[in-house]
Amino acid sequence: MDSRSNVSEYELIGEATSQEIFNEENGQIACIIFGYKKSRLRLVLYHVLNLMLGATIYVFFHSYPRLRSALKYKKCNIQEADVFLVKDNHGNYTIEKVWTTNVNLLHLNITGNIKYFFYQHTRYVWIPEKSTFGTLSQLIWSHKSCDDLVEDIEGLNEQEYSELFNLYGPNKIEIEIKSYWKLFIEEIFNPFYIFQIFSIILWCMDDYLIYAGCVVVLTLFSSITALIQTRKQSVNLRNTVESSKCHVVTVLRKIFDSEDCLQIDPEQLVPGDLIVLPAADYVMPCDAVLITGQSIVNESVLTGESVPITKSALLPGSDPYNTNQHKRHTLFAGTHILQTRYYGEESVLARVVGTGFDTTKGHLVKSILFPTPVNLQFQKDAFKFVCVLFVLAFQGMSYCMYLYSLRHASLKEMVIRSLDIVTIVVPAALPAAMTIGTVYSQNRLKKLKIYCISPPRINVCGKVKLACFDKTGTLTHDGLTMNSVIPCENATFLNTVSDISQLQTTSRFVCGMASCHSLTRIGGKLNGDPLDLNMFEFTQWQLEEPGTDENTRFDMLAPTIVTPPKTQIHLKMAHSDSRIYSNQDSYQIGLIREFSFSSTVQCMSVICKDLVNPNMFAFTKGAPEKLHNLCIPETLPSDFQIKLGYYTAQGYRVIALAYKELPIKFKWKDAQRAKRNMIECDLHFLGFLILQNPLKRETVSVIRELHNSNIRTVMITGDNIMTAIAVGRDCNMVGPGADIFILSVTELDNLNEAPTIVVEKAGSGNRSDVVVVDIYKTNCHFAIDGRTWTKLRLHYESLIPSLIVRTTIFARFQPDQKTQLVAAFQELDYIVSMVGDGANDCGALKAAHVGVSLSPAEASVAAPFTSAIPNISCLIHLILEGRCSLVTSFAIFKFMALYSLIQFASILILYTCHSILGNFQFLYIDLIVTTTLAITMGRQGPSKILRSKRPMSSLVSAKNLLPLILQITGCAIFQIGAMFFLYRQKWFNPISDDADEEIVVSWENTVIFTVSCFQYVVMAWHFSKGKPHRQSVFTSIWFILNVALLMGFSIWIMIDPCKPVAELLELIYVPHKAKEQRHFRYLLMLFPFAHYIWAGFIEVFLCDRVWLKKVFQCLSCKTKPKNKYKRMLQEQTFLQYLNSLQIISYR
Repeated sequence: MDSRSNVSEYELIGEATSQEIFNEENGQIACIIFGYKKSRLRLVLYHVLNLMLGATIYVFFHSYPRLRSALKYKKCNIQEADVFLVKDNHGNYTIEKVWTTNVNLLHLNITGNIKYFFYQHTRYVWIPEKSTFGTLSQLIWSHKSCDDLVEDIEGLNEQEYSELFNLYGPNKIEIEIKSYWKLFIEEIFNPFYIFQIFSIILWCMDDYLIYAGCVVVLTLFSSITALIQTRKQSVNLRNTVESSKCHVVTVLRKIFDSEDCLQIDPEQLVPGDLIVLPAADYVMPCDAVLITGQSIVNESVLTGESVPITKSALLPGSDPYNTNQHKRHTLFAGTHILQTRYYGEESVLARVVGTGFDTTKGHLVKSILFPTPVNLQFQKDAFKFVCVLFVLAFQGMSYCMYLYSLRHASLKEMVIRSLDIVTIVVPAALPAAMTIGTVYSQNRLKKLKIYCISPPRINVCGKVKLACFDKTGTLTHDGLTMNSVIPCENATFLNTVSDISQLQTTSRFVCGMASCHSLTRIGGKLNGDPLDLNMFEFTQWQLEEPGTDENTRFDMLAPTIVTPPKTQIHLKMAHSDSRIYSNQDSYQIGLIREFSFSSTVQCMSVICKDLVNPNMFAFTKGAPEKLHNLCIPETLPSDFQIKLGYYTAQGYRVIALAYKELPIKFKWKDAQRAKRNMIECDLHFLGFLILQNPLKRETVSVIRELHNSNIRTVMITGDNIMTAIAVGRDCNMVGPGADIFILSVTELDNLNEAPTIVVEKAGSGNRSDVVVVDIYKTNCHFAIDGRTWTKLRLHYESLIPSLIVRTTIFARFQPDQKTQLVAAFQELDYIVSMVGDGANDCGALKAAHVGVSLSPAEASVAAPFTSAIPNISCLIHLILEGRCSLVTSFAIFKFMALYSLIQFASILILYTCHSILGNFQFLYIDLIVTTTLAITMGRQGPSKILRSKRPMSSLVSAKNLLPLILQITGCAIFQIGAMFFLYRQKWFNPISDDADEEIVVSWENTVIFTVSCFQYVVMAWHFSKGKPHRQSVFTSIWFILNVALLMGFSIWIMIDPCKPVAELLELIYVPHKAKEQRHFRYLLMLFPFAHYIWAGFIEVFLCDRVWLKKVFQCLSCKTKPKNKYKRMLQEQTFLQYLNSLQIISYR
């Protein structure tokens, strides 16, 4: 286990007031705690301030826990703390209370009072030996080795159970379903709602009762809808969690001096309990390590992987138990046990190692309850822009107060008019409006059977710069097809065999293929890993899972038996080592014990027994590189590497097979107690299995489309590096004619000495002498394996960034290494997507900005996105929808900003003229025009073509601010121009400067209102352009209809509104006989028309133009790219270093 997972990298001594707590799963910082204790003086001061300021301090500090803790409490040593200020790794703060409980766990040497606190459903306790806070597992399980768990097969006694239950609490993942009132109280402390309440109070004071009432109704409607949706999501999550629960569990408990089986409620389980697993069809209530027997488990609820997995009993060993490292022996909460296997009359036992939120299922639920915030530049800039709007509002307030002070207005009127500016400039509906595009995109993705549990990540999809793919099941089909086998005898490869009938059925090689697997029958059908299925079916043997009577033939040893086909005609082989048995019809092999496949050891083994040999024997299959080191050198052919390279270079998956004959004294008990490394050594090499793993039909076209759109693609696989390179070439991830250089490191006796980097040019034949190659070629790629990755991170960490920006193939990568690689890409400013099948990729899928699990399940917590589309084309849909959603959010934000600034300009002009907009005019603009436009302008679908140009995500960049400034300047100029045009009319009489209050029904108001109504519609129209990332605006029928109706109505009220409508909107009604005034209204139409031309010119010739970007780059003297990965590609240090090395060529 990583030393960092023991809480901290350093030992806290003396008066430590803070501590870093690390995540046990990935070793990264989970949170930092700061100790505070109660201070009577500060607490009195806090409450006095609350009373004096009408709870304003409480409302303010509710959003700022850091300041609240500084005001209420006094900093202190963490051991003396009454509360903790907890900072997560995203910079968010919360305050958590410290509790104390008394425990008496004599069998664990833990007694006395223990301090603890809860944070995000995890209990952190004080660990006296380390003088730090850590998780309960670090307090209790940190010293537990595999030997401790395997050898101790006794249940807990009542006293031990009672103390553990007091410490851990009930075994349940409780999703809090808050009441509507509590949700409402929490909602109103949101700054958005506080601003809404402030605006409503202000409008009521200013007699805008109708508008204020409408806003109250709409705010209540939206908040109640949000509360219902929030509560519904909590209920759905609770139902999902509870749907995978069992109702009773059998445990072994010590009662006095005997052990009894008790049936208890699963909520009463505690870590340390010994549970008895039923024969089949059971949902695990907790995380438990298998102590005896085997179990066939469906883990699709956690990983999305629908293939059943065989879990075997934990092996003895001195290594500390770790859930991740020993997951092949661990049964996870919520997973479905399809079948258990036992030996004779023994029960299948499992030791509870995690309950409640401390289970793997609990961690996944916590990842939903506390998702990683998506820090997209667009969202950061949106906040900055709102701050700019507040500054602008302050300027408007200053002008308004100056204006009203000149008119000797009352203080109340000055304050109300000034504060009214703030409610106009900063649109309270902005946060809600920005989510519209995401909602539409999520619904369209759902129709494509792509499900999302983190909607904010849809916008992130639009900025993807790097696409990472797993190989098997992602780029290629899940199913493997047996192409051929290459047996080996006397350290010599025989001829390639594609028909099993050409081999002796009971030869060691065929017996190994028939035995070395983890297959089982469920409902009469063979289930298991696709590789095992194909290998076993190739042998044409039969698998039987007999009852007790049949097991007695193996002394109650073998739960599974494999037998050769009874009707096959056997062809004798000419080689003397072929094992041929005369009575083949009665030949059977019993599978005594299985050492499951692990991506860490890259192989699996089985211990077998037949009725012919007195000895037991073992078969091992796995990665050729791994078995090469496990086999006796004398049994390995001299052309081992040549044969391996030949097939892997052609894209075949190669599996090595070996066996070992065990001593005659090796019996059943020895098999159960044997450690893996005792079996997997001194093996006899048997040969190669050659399997085909064809590309999925869509793979090549998707990779090509990603390359055409300037999105880099890499492969991260657990397969052989040469196989990965061949698949990379086949799918055009590595282009035709491009060179691939394999980086590896030499083995050194001195572990502290930095190994030498070896560079090999990949080809398709034998290794040749050192050659000269051009490593500076722009179309060269690098490939590394997991072992090299680990060595490079240890000894050449500074080279990692320069290496990974040029590496396309990452082979033999274990799950944790995949996660490390994704994090390394993110540090270089890549927006990373990761597509995998959800089995061994969970860590990488969750770490990536855009993680996509290919799974038939509707939604999986293994990744933010789950695709029922069983190929990588789902990534194209996600990127297209992400770009569409991002552009839509961008457009709606600009529209809402322009809407507030247009109205701001209108109000300042009217204030200057002693006028103001009327209540119904505000209602028409805010509710009918703005709301309907914001809703309908987000309905455009994504483009059908993935373009090379990505959408902008920065609102405050100069190339985006300039068009925005020009747009609002244009709007203000055309409004002012319309007013000048009005003032030039001979018949016009302006409002008197001596007016006591603002006049609504006036020509000034009518001109500004009617002209501005056009401006809202014009801006929405121009911001709804389709290409390059959205479909044409004309595909959005509802938006076109809305624009047509609003434009038609705006023309009507500008030219000739009927008297009732004019009176309702408080406009000047012009009778038919007033020809000059009617003629003026017709000419007034020129201003909206001119504004339409101006706005269109800016959007077409300035926005998103490359020339404008280059101009600003020249003005800012920008010489280096902003993104780190681009700067790394420009640097030649890494290539110069590699060029100094000898390069070996494969030709």
